Amino acid sequence: MERYSEVMGLPVICVDDGKKIGTVCDLVFFPKYKKVRAVLLERTGCHISKKAIPLEEVLSMGKDAVIVNDCSCTKKISELEKNENLGKKGNLMGLRIYSKSGEDFGTVKDILFDYKTGTIEGLELSDCLVYDIMQGRNIIPLFGKVEFSEENILVDKEAIDEMQNTGGGLIKKLLPCEKEEKR
Repeated sequence: MERYSEVMGLPVICVDDGKKIGTVCDLVFFPKYKKVRAVLLERTGCHISKKAIPLEEVLSMGKDAVIVNDCSCTKKISELEKNENLGKKGNLMGLRIYSKSGEDFGTVKDILFDYKTGTIEGLELSDCLVYDIMQGRNIIPLFGKVEFSEENILVDKEAIDEMQNTGGGLIKKLLPCEKEEKR
């Protein structure tokens, strides 16, 4: 599973000639279907325009680079917008997450996705900086009915019940757990 924050800034390299064709500057999301549809490139040199690579053209996404089959897989952003299969670019970062019972769970700070299928698997949430430092962040899985708008995301109770902590936070690092105290 990949993280949006870790993919940003990675070089995109063609496997056929080893050339770098650009750097990942964003992803194209299709929130209605919980999918990542394309990788947006920032190109340098003579070609300063942004291009995109449909996710199905990505051979692998490693911790240090994104590998594509050949340089011809890049498309103009206008071409992608015409293709209704890719949908409209939506931004999930910074959206508020609410349960359908009206409880606020924080703001989207990272997106977890499977690059092979394009499926958005989960969202990393921040309640506030102090809570992040003390408790760590939570990851909410995206299953069940999820409603996306330009400002908010509504999730079912099942997703809230499956929310997991990232394991970070000072409290967990500084305070020993009860089992260790009993030893």
